[in-house]
Amino acid sequence: MQLTDLKVLSENEILTIHENSLVILESVGLRVESKKILDLLQKKSCIVNFENERVKFPPSIVEECLSTLPSQIPIFKRDGDLAFILGDGGRYCVSGHNAVFVLVNETGERRNSTVKDVENFAILSDKLSEVDMVGVPVMPQDVTPQTTLLYAIQAILENSKKPIFFSSESEIINQAVIDMGKVITGKEKLKGCSPMISQLSTTSPLYWERGAVEALYIVAQEGIPLDLLPQPIAGVTAPYTLAGLLTVHNTEVLSGIIISQLIHPGTPVIYGAAWTTYEMKQANVLIGRPESSLLRIAGAQMAHYYNIPSHTTAPDNDANSHDEQAAWEKMLSTLAGIIGANDMIVNLGMFGTGMTISLEQLVMDNEMCRIAKRFRQGIEVNKDTLALDSILQVGPRGEYLTSEHTLHHLRSGEHVPLDVSNGTNFEVWKQKGSKNTTEKSSDLVSSILLGGCQNPISQDKQKPIQSIINQYEKKLGLR
Repeated sequence: MQLTDLKVLSENEILTIHENSLVILESVGLRVESKKILDLLQKKSCIVNFENERVKFPPSIVEECLSTLPSQIPIFKRDGDLAFILGDGGRYCVSGHNAVFVLVNETGERRNSTVKDVENFAILSDKLSEVDMVGVPVMPQDVTPQTTLLYAIQAILENSKKPIFFSSESEIINQAVIDMGKVITGKEKLKGCSPMISQLSTTSPLYWERGAVEALYIVAQEGIPLDLLPQPIAGVTAPYTLAGLLTVHNTEVLSGIIISQLIHPGTPVIYGAAWTTYEMKQANVLIGRPESSLLRIAGAQMAHYYNIPSHTTAPDNDANSHDEQAAWEKMLSTLAGIIGANDMIVNLGMFGTGMTISLEQLVMDNEMCRIAKRFRQGIEVNKDTLALDSILQVGPRGEYLTSEHTLHHLRSGEHVPLDVSNGTNFEVWKQKGSKNTTEKSSDLVSSILLGGCQNPISQDKQKPIQSIINQYEKKLGLR
């Protein structure tokens, strides 16, 4: 049987967190830094104080908005083919997302990222089997800062046909990315056929900044999937206790759900979560600790209580090199994400608390996700897999290497094939150069990049995409 989904909250505890969130929404509310959104919310019967930009949400409105959410969200490739459906029971993995630096070598040296790094990351993501969607890996530092996201999106669109996961804090930039999506798909509207997911975040505690909430307005109007991802920090921008942190997080997600559904009922929403703790001794945020992985499971439970897809971050870690800490934190977060019933995990290829990417890490994370997915599948027990006929036929002191049953199951997925994990004895390993996993990953990276982009876009689409970047740079006064 397949492994049972991990749970850390009882049904009563889930209900308690929901009810406490309703109390916060109704009695304290959120600050919303946008007159445009405040006007809309007042018209929709929310209680608005324009002087302090505070909005309170009656429980009846919350329940009404929850009722209009779709439970499944189809995501499409660049060419219009269906990539996957969030909420169908699958576990989908996304590379990226939003780092600044690139690892230079194993001493921990890093450098600022470039557009070329995004191109290579996209080519590699396009090739790797467990990467279902390409997240923007870095904000390249060799282009205009205000439009760095647009150059990253351009690099991904030109080097991968897989869907794109992105986030911004600007309604102008969000609209530009959506416009690029329309060019690449050749469609006037992306509703129901989007090759993109837009992640937007509150500023904890309980605050929507103008750029983010007005970008949310655009996403809801356009009908593309919206990923709501608050990031409250335990003991800093949320209570130190995990239940208190979870309650603040849940309240902020609900606020985004309400706003999106009041703008456009039926807007597809993903319950996002980037669980962050705080090391008080070092004054540093952390994402790889065991408490974060407990919250990864809890977040999925809350999402499924609302009957919407969930997203968490994984494989995550706080190590600054490819070391043992990186391995155990990444595997724990991956197992919590996948066996914890999250529909989508984002961050393959990252380490150092999400600040750095590495192409070798992307290869290793791809392998971790393959291992975790196989682990989740469990053991299939039926007449064929029990192999009673084969056991009776082979008998004592026989061999199974040449048995028909073995040959039939060799490529069935019963034993998952791995790319960079060592599977040889010591002598063979020495003969092949004594390479560790990072070195083998580097070899695979080189091999894939040597083959170049396998899914380029046509010239007739390259020019309009560049034109959009030029247009928005002009709009922002950069040209």
